[in-house]
Amino acid sequence: MSSFLEHITVVLAPLIVSNTLHMLVVKREYFEWLKQPILDDAFGSNKTWRGFVFVPLVNAVGLQILDVVSSYNVQNAFGLGFMLGFAYMLFELPNSYMKRKLGIKSGQHSSKNQVWFALIDKTDSAFGVSLFYFLLGYIDYQYGILLFLLSSLTHIFASFLLLKLKLKQSF
Repeated sequence: MSSFLEHITVVLAPLIVSNTLHMLVVKREYFEWLKQPILDDAFGSNKTWRGFVFVPLVNAVGLQILDVVSSYNVQNAFGLGFMLGFAYMLFELPNSYMKRKLGIKSGQHSSKNQVWFALIDKTDSAFGVSLFYFLLGYIDYQYGILLFLLSSLTHIFASFLLLKLKLKQSF
């Protein structure tokens, strides 16, 4: 890949698709057999195996399709897509853990420090994906920071859009 725009497309396009489809799966209650909390006491009831299976797999397929229809020539596109989807899910866990330890229930918002928690909610996965992509050597640290900022803004915009489409219940 030769341009930063290509890197943005490779990282964000499949993640937007996989997470939007995941919202549809959750809303329509598909794959109920995977709707088992990973560790309810630590992360809450909303962090389920369904997300950890669905998002990485769909992200992998999405990046593979993008690679086939584009001229990006992503080496091991399926594997990279899977790892980025997994990183997205994995980096949501520390925030969930912190909320459970503070007594905030799954799906609820903190009555204190609302701005802080909203910021973490919208940047945790963006940070994880950007860090992972940087550590794999695809981009340098300046582009890693830029990817993080663009990913965070994209996450905020997508959350508003999913709220408007009634695919998501809260910001």
